[in-house]
Amino acid sequence: MRKNHIYLTTSLFIISLFFSSCASMKGYFNTFYNAEQYFIKAEKIRIEAQGNKLPNSALDNYQKVIEKAQIVIENNPEFKFRKNALLLIGQSYYYKNELQDAITTFSMIRDDFPDDYMDYEFWSAMIKWKQGKVQPAINELKALAIKDLDLNTKAKIYNAIAEIYVDQEMVYESMDFLEKAAENIADPIEKGQIYYRISDISFERKEYDRALSAYQQVIKNSQSKKHIQEAHIRTVQIYRFQNKLDRATDSIKNMLIDDRYQPIFADLELELIKLYNQQSMNKEAYSRLESLTKDYPRTKISAEAYYMLGNVEINEKWDLDTALQYFGMVQKEYSQSRFIKPASLRIKEINIYNSLIGEYNDFVKVNTKVDSTGNSILMIKNQDDFAKILYGIAELESFHFSRVDSGLIYLDQLIKYSPNSLLYTKGLYAKSIILDQLKRKSESRIIKNQIISNYPQTDYAQAIIKSDSSYKIDNLLSVDMLIEAENEWQKDPVLAMENYREIVDADTVSDISAKAAYFLAYQYDYFWVEPDSALKYYKWLMKYHNRSDQAKHSINRITFLNAVLNDTLLSK
Repeated sequence: MRKNHIYLTTSLFIISLFFSSCASMKGYFNTFYNAEQYFIKAEKIRIEAQGNKLPNSALDNYQKVIEKAQIVIENNPEFKFRKNALLLIGQSYYYKNELQDAITTFSMIRDDFPDDYMDYEFWSAMIKWKQGKVQPAINELKALAIKDLDLNTKAKIYNAIAEIYVDQEMVYESMDFLEKAAENIADPIEKGQIYYRISDISFERKEYDRALSAYQQVIKNSQSKKHIQEAHIRTVQIYRFQNKLDRATDSIKNMLIDDRYQPIFADLELELIKLYNQQSMNKEAYSRLESLTKDYPRTKISAEAYYMLGNVEINEKWDLDTALQYFGMVQKEYSQSRFIKPASLRIKEINIYNSLIGEYNDFVKVNTKVDSTGNSILMIKNQDDFAKILYGIAELESFHFSRVDSGLIYLDQLIKYSPNSLLYTKGLYAKSIILDQLKRKSESRIIKNQIISNYPQTDYAQAIIKSDSSYKIDNLLSVDMLIEAENEWQKDPVLAMENYREIVDADTVSDISAKAAYFLAYQYDYFWVEPDSALKYYKWLMKYHNRSDQAKHSINRITFLNAVLNDTLLSK
């Protein structure tokens, strides 16, 4: 009887241990399952971040992964999924940028599972990248990719290589590896994410055919509603950029009658407006813009619509007061709109313009006189002040408000009434640019020739010469001629003077010609005592190089020599 009792007691103890062990094992599995779920959450957030700074929510989830997985490993070293737990921990440390802890964890995987090399080698390479060892990381990943691995693993490696190339701004190199990754990977979520990266990069690089194909794959595979919606919008944008206007219009109209696309209706409406603008359907575009502000108030779309309406009031209606109202609505509609800054700039431009117009009217009123015949004549006392007003209005009209004809009127006034102002040459240059835009090339060339001939040392003359090879002077020839003249001076001064004159006759632009002209003037002035000839070259310098050092020295000699010649003439 006692024997049976002992047996029963022992049996009960063993059974108790068994169930206790099972309960404990179940607890470990539950903890490990929780770690996996936290990791999935963290990864989803990380992927959605698209390479930007990792959100705190992801970091928190990775930390929970580490804590849960460590409990399992520490309390059950023989846990069936020990490697998986270590891998979760190592990856979490990696994404948290705690690289030393990641190295330690992946080293444990290498030591405990020596036959399973892939995980250690892959993450070892990724850590090297994060440590700044870019090329070694790429080399190790490429070496790993050629080994006998399953397609998903290869896709993972290709994607990692592409990620490193993108990080190094080697976008071209990244594309092939991204496409290899997309082709090989089975998981639709990851496939959609990779195709999204391909499409985004291709779109930015204006490789529209490649982008279009990738966006279609995003629509097919991605689990991100945001990415799918963006893919639809980008698709119609590409059609518009490729001038496939009918196809773009049809796509938009078909989606606008399908409730599945309701979250992007506003974006589609805006794209339709841009299509109308591209086809000069201004009335239709304006009507839809007004509707957008009413149908989608307080959104980024209504903010952009108000910005576009403001530009319509400037470019098509010339109603600056209404334009100011629309631009002022941008920030009110959506405080994060990317059009707030350009709208603020527009407001500033309009206010400056209105102020300048007021100054112009006041200036003209004060400086207008009536002559003996009863005609009004503008008599400008301060050319610099008037030129400043005129140039400011002309610049805004021509280059900011697309009113080039009106801008030319104000530039012509500057050229006529302020020839001695500091802005005179700038006004000439601005007029030449506008005439070029209007395809009035012959008129533009006359002005450019005037700038080069009369103001060769100005930035505007140099800009003209640099932009048009037909204006360029053979400076090398001038240099050679100067060297020859300098060498000849020791042997035959008369012949040398002729060489200097050849330089001046052939070249009115370069610094070499200024040096040659001053040399001639100086020699005629002090050594040959020919004041007429000296004056000729001093005045040449004032005409073609009036801002040069040589011209500065010439001014006093011109005054002196003129006085000498006048005295001589009077004495005769």
